[in-house]
Parts: sequence; structure tokens; C-alpha cells
Amino acid sequence: MKVAIKIVFVVLVAMFFTNANAEIQFAYYDQYAQLYPDCVDDEESEIYTLDEPFLEEPVFPGGGRVQMTRFVWFSTEVLDVKGPDGEQLKGKVLIKTIVDRCGVAGKIEVIQSLSDQQDAEAVRVIESFPIMKPATLDGYRVKVEMIIPVYFTKTYAPKKKYHFDDDDEYGWSFDDDDEYYSSDDEEESSSDDSDDGGSFNPNYNWDDWDDDW
Repeated sequence: MKVAIKIVFVVLVAMFFTNANAEIQFAYYDQYAQLYPDCVDDEESEIYTLDEPFLEEPVFPGGGRVQMTRFVWFSTEVLDVKGPDGEQLKGKVLIKTIVDRCGVAGKIEVIQSLSDQQDAEAVRVIESFPIMKPATLDGYRVKVEMIIPVYFTKTYAPKKKYHFDDDDEYGWSFDDDDEYYSSDDEEESSSDDSDDGGSFNPNYNWDDWDDDW
């Protein structure tokens, strides 16, 4: 029983620090929310691309491209979608969006599809973008078209149901009919992610951004 209490305590502490880190990590979302209060960009104007000379591209809260990539990666839900071979369908969805002069990502369009479910999830992720610092050109705010990849390369694993069990040595018992992945599966998944280029890499060379996007 003492072992079970210790395990519960460790789990609760881990959950506390995980939530605290998440709050710190994503506390920057509203960084530009009040930059242009009550801003509405409903007027027609020229839409630029990121390769426009002297354009200062939109800035995602917390660190620009790096934080945008992190946001997309951690916000994307892993879906159990099967391909023609019966295996989990992996790949990426390409989304085109227009970041307006208020810093809002809108006019979202799928330009490279994977499946209906994954397309919808990719659209949902981009729709949930926080307000960015708008792009500028010659000192004026402008609309900019961006192409954003949303990767579906993580291996799907159903959440395992568990309950407290006094008869178990460690106090926890899992339902027998629940599936779960072993460490070998995780290693294989990690290898697959690396091959697809979809896993988040904090040491990524951002000079290669334009080639990847």
C-alpha cells in the first residue's frame, strides 16, 4: 500500500510540473494580441509572398518560425487513419493561409491533401493560431500568403485505461483488452519520424526553411 501511495505522489508531482512547464511554454500566445486592439482587416489589398524583397514576414508569438513549428507540432492530434495497405497513413498536409494586416491567419486552404480527417485536423490547427505580428513592407502592414506544412508522422497509440488495484505489486492495473505500444514500437516510431522529417528538431538549421516549406 505504501508503494502505491508513493507512485500516486510521483504521478501527481509529474503532472504538476508538466502543466507548469506547458503554461510557461505557451504563455507567450497573447504577446501580440493587444498590438492593434480591435483591428479588423476587411478591405481588399495586395497579397504578398514571403520572397518579396524587403518584406518583413509575420512574427509568431514567442519566437517566429521556431515557435510556429513547435505550435503546429504539439497542437496536431495523432489520428488513426488507415491507408490502402491497412497501415497508419503518415505524411504531411500543406496549408495555404493569408496572414492579414491584423496578424490573423485566415482564408485557409488545403493545397496538398492526405485524408479528409487529417486535412480537417490541419485546418483546425492553423485556425487556432494566436495573433501574430503582421508582415510589413516599407514600413506599412501588408497581407502575406504563407504555406505551412502539418505533419502526421507520429505513431497512433490509444490511451490506456488503468485503475487502482490492491492486488497488484505496484498498485496499478491495466485493462487486458487495451492495446499499447512497447518501447520497441516507440523506437520504431522515432525512426520513422526521423525518416519523414516530421519530428520536431530544436537544432534545426533554419537556413533550410525555404527548401522545406
